[in-house]
Amino acid sequence: MSHPRRYYIETYGCQMNVADAELMSGVLRREGHERVDDAALADVVIVNTCAIRDHAEQRVIGRIGQLNRHKLARADVRLGVAGCVAKELGRELLELAHVDFVVGPDGYRHLPEVLERVDEGERVVHDRFNRSENYEDLEPYRIDRCAAWITIMRGCDKFCSYCIVPFTRGREKCRSPESILAEVRGAVDGGAKEVTLLGQNVNSYRSGELDFPDLLAAVARVEGLRRVRFTTSHPWDFSQRLVDVIAEHPVICDHVHLPVQSGSDRILAAMRREHTIAWYRERIAMLREAIPECALSTDIIVGYPGETEEDFQATWDLMAEVRYNSAYVFIYSPRPHTPAASIVEDQIPHAIAVDRLERLNQLQRDIGTSYLLDKVGTTQGVLVQGAARRGAGRLSGWTEQRETVVIDGVASLIGEILPVRITGLSGITLHGEVEARVPRRAARFDLPVLAG
Repeated sequence: MSHPRRYYIETYGCQMNVADAELMSGVLRREGHERVDDAALADVVIVNTCAIRDHAEQRVIGRIGQLNRHKLARADVRLGVAGCVAKELGRELLELAHVDFVVGPDGYRHLPEVLERVDEGERVVHDRFNRSENYEDLEPYRIDRCAAWITIMRGCDKFCSYCIVPFTRGREKCRSPESILAEVRGAVDGGAKEVTLLGQNVNSYRSGELDFPDLLAAVARVEGLRRVRFTTSHPWDFSQRLVDVIAEHPVICDHVHLPVQSGSDRILAAMRREHTIAWYRERIAMLREAIPECALSTDIIVGYPGETEEDFQATWDLMAEVRYNSAYVFIYSPRPHTPAASIVEDQIPHAIAVDRLERLNQLQRDIGTSYLLDKVGTTQGVLVQGAARRGAGRLSGWTEQRETVVIDGVASLIGEILPVRITGLSGITLHGEVEARVPRRAARFDLPVLAG
């Protein structure tokens, strides 16, 4: 075992990376290492990376260069890269970023021995796939005690033409339901009011005869749990039975993230997305029939090779029709190993892609603002997460539909689900006041339910 050190993990990317950071932290703390919040105080600095887009990758590489100053200041500082960029670039990172070690998504349990090898003068790359590695026996260290990320599966078998995930995280592998439920119960015992089940495509989860709707229902029945979320869903595997489970269990949040990527069937076929727009519209109709107030969010790519103005207009029309609560819109970014990366013709000029991005973002801003303004004057259950970024004495939390709300309050309210009267909107942030008296319909709040 290496001697106890102070470690710092800086995470980029999606919720899966946040969960992986907690996993790495659990591994290191088990060996006696101490977490710090400042890289300047750390003996081990780990950059936990995302490779989904080239811009994200370049940003991370630039950040690694900045963090190198700590190695220059103190020769005993160890600098490493973890996550998807670690798997994508592997040994190349040793020279490109001058790091001491590289650990891919399947190598986190080996961090202690990696550090020992670095102490012996070796520069280490541990980026192999492991088809059996699900970290079921490892306990993550959660910084946020009131909301927990629970990884139920790793990797992806969809192989969409633009996506690097199968090449950085490998093929699908599902955890056992017993280990997932044990982790959920442990999180609840530790104070979590909310859990989010994570996977590249949670809808394809399967363990024996048990599928994702079965698992979701089992999690929803865990005693003491107040909210359940899941992400990300693929439309092709999104079933009526899943909708029925969401509608049946009040603790499952009325919020679904359902990436469409494009409103054009022609582009969807080129992307190898499996679903059509007609199929996608059926999923939306299923949700809204069963759960009329269900919030919807999505991912969209503009500028995919060959995307015509007609294809783009189909995407614009779909967004205007569905009226998502929020949407994450990105310009297509060629990624290594993916089929789309070999396309040399029909590239969309950057200026056109940027224009399409801005047009969709403006549409979504208008829709999102309208939706949030409708919340003003209503009472929402808000899970208080912590101090607000701006304003002393203010707290921040989120509603069941994942809107951010800022309130006045004291630290003892953190971790509670409170009834909040929404009083205003600033940008995309709601503002509210905690209600002293709670209507009977608000029985899922933590404050006492009072008559009258």
